[in-house]
Amino acid sequence: MGILRYYGKTVLLSYGVLSFASHPIPALLIFIATFFHPVVGLMGLVGNVTSNLVAKWIHAHRGSWEAGIFGVSGILVGLALGMYAEPSLRMWVFLVAGAAFTGILSVMLGNFFVRYDLPILSLPFMMVIWLLLLTIGVTKGDSSTFSAVPFLYRIDLWLFDTLPLELFEYVKMFGNILFQENLLSGVLVFTAILLFSRISALYGLWGGLLGMVTYYFIHGSLDGFHGLNYVLVALAFGGFFIVNNRHAFIFTSLAIFVVGIVDQAVTQVLQGLSVGLDNELPSLVFAFNTVTLAFLFPLKMLPGAIHPLRLTPVPLHLIKNPETNLRWYRRWSHQLTRQRTILTLPFIGEWSVLQGNNGEWTHKGIGRFAWDFVVRDERGYQTNGIGLKVEEYYAFGLPVLAPAPGTIVSIENAVEDNPPQKANTERNWGNYVIIDHGNGEFSELSHFKQGGVIVVPGQQVQRGALLGYCGNSGRSPVPHIHLQLQSNPTLGAPTLPAVFAEGVRNGAVYTYFSPQKDDRVTPLEIEAEVEWSLLGRESEQWIFEVRKKHFRSREMLTFTTDEFGSPALISKNNFLWHLIDLPTFIEIKPDFKTYVTWLSDSAWLNIVGEGLVLPKKLSSGFRWSGGFVDRENDRWRIHTGGFIFYIDPEMGITEIRAENNPKFRLKLVEKNTRI
Repeated sequence: MGILRYYGKTVLLSYGVLSFASHPIPALLIFIATFFHPVVGLMGLVGNVTSNLVAKWIHAHRGSWEAGIFGVSGILVGLALGMYAEPSLRMWVFLVAGAAFTGILSVMLGNFFVRYDLPILSLPFMMVIWLLLLTIGVTKGDSSTFSAVPFLYRIDLWLFDTLPLELFEYVKMFGNILFQENLLSGVLVFTAILLFSRISALYGLWGGLLGMVTYYFIHGSLDGFHGLNYVLVALAFGGFFIVNNRHAFIFTSLAIFVVGIVDQAVTQVLQGLSVGLDNELPSLVFAFNTVTLAFLFPLKMLPGAIHPLRLTPVPLHLIKNPETNLRWYRRWSHQLTRQRTILTLPFIGEWSVLQGNNGEWTHKGIGRFAWDFVVRDERGYQTNGIGLKVEEYYAFGLPVLAPAPGTIVSIENAVEDNPPQKANTERNWGNYVIIDHGNGEFSELSHFKQGGVIVVPGQQVQRGALLGYCGNSGRSPVPHIHLQLQSNPTLGAPTLPAVFAEGVRNGAVYTYFSPQKDDRVTPLEIEAEVEWSLLGRESEQWIFEVRKKHFRSREMLTFTTDEFGSPALISKNNFLWHLIDLPTFIEIKPDFKTYVTWLSDSAWLNIVGEGLVLPKKLSSGFRWSGGFVDRENDRWRIHTGGFIFYIDPEMGITEIRAENNPKFRLKLVEKNTRI
């Protein structure tokens, strides 16, 4: 049964791939849609199984095979022969042989196209079907040789007589993808597409509409209109192979119009090749394959870059559906520009922001992402005297700490401290320390006291390590700490947008914040009563009982690592969350493929959403910008994001409840240790 289920899933998914809706539920609807004529549906199934088995036999790429890619052309061979061939034993032999040939061609083309990250589409089908039809002959092409299900046939006839012709043709064209000439198949295929992706459904409708206009423009009427090429191209470029945006819409519209031209030209060529045949060779999906590959190839050759005004192809191994692809692009672009270094405040006690990003005096241009910190008393003064000497300033001589782990790249330690209200504009940075954080980012801290830097180049430092003492060297009218995150180790390098991972700002605890001018900030230090973590559990599996209203199910969370070896969580449907270790908190962030859809859901996914921060250090009454901690009897509770997390320091999360929905609950019922 395990083998049958394994092969059966691949065969089923092949139907979904036909309409760019690779999920078991849409695939099942498309499978049903092929059986308007039961024999034709059976022929598609035979072709599907044959091509998949042959591809597996000759060692097709496992991931691609399991996705159902190698069965697509086999299905189309069966459906096309059902449409254009006379029924006979000879036809069945050609069906099996042709489907087997498409399996071989699919693997061959897949191995070749992977060099350019291009899909094989239904190109193997087109390479085989014309050969078969030239050999066995072409019938009139209306499936009249195979009986439809009588009840469905009568419904279809009634709909044809009742609905306006344009509307009937408009909906029917979705069934044309399966070479079906009936409205019911079109409804099923469109429903499958809609369930899989709303973006795809909208593009499919647009493709059909623009296709009808294009066809009418070329032919002067809708007689003989088949919308399959128009719809398929719209689905392919409508957020599937390229990220959806307004440029993708224009690009898709252009491709749809070109499809009409190509299809008309190919039809004319086939008329000449069909001399001596009873009927002309059909163009089928030649235009779709040609235009899609021709439009997609140059995009794949362009270097990858983040730009809102360009067409962005999605790597084939990452494609899921248009919504996911769009989410991938947003998260990918964020990854390329996001801050990699977890920064904490570089001092002890409370300091004030003298100047923040895009400051009043400096922090301009490439240096705009920076902070200057000073110490003020309760009156707002920086000095305990009249400020004639730097020693009178509270900040002078105070410790300066490493804001993140790294390696000391360079230092300066010999610049004299300025008298108050004076500045050394020749050596702007004064005494400084530059730290390499090992991820392409560097932090630079300036204006140390002369002789106050106590680290040396090449030295490894941990977060909070003493770097030296605050001074007034360089362009510094008053003693202060200057901090910036930058893109290279050069002094004065372009600064990077940055935030502090955690800290106290104006008396409240925040995560991921950028302090502004006059904010009072303090490093976060809490006296934890207990500590717990989601890290270091890579051998564990947690099984939760999920209760949603009247429904109960189970969901397993597996602690693992991502492709880079970093801690992660994985749930059903291969949903994955990254675990990011902050000094006091742990952040849970979903992978770009992990989000709620109509067809796949996860209680844990609904709880985490776009991201969740939980404190690792628990103290009753502890509050931060995202929630608070308290106790219920002997159980610790974390309130955040509309949910209550019940924590056992040893076990971890034992229960999760929705604050405003008593019928939603996750309860830990089993905890396993994997070997």
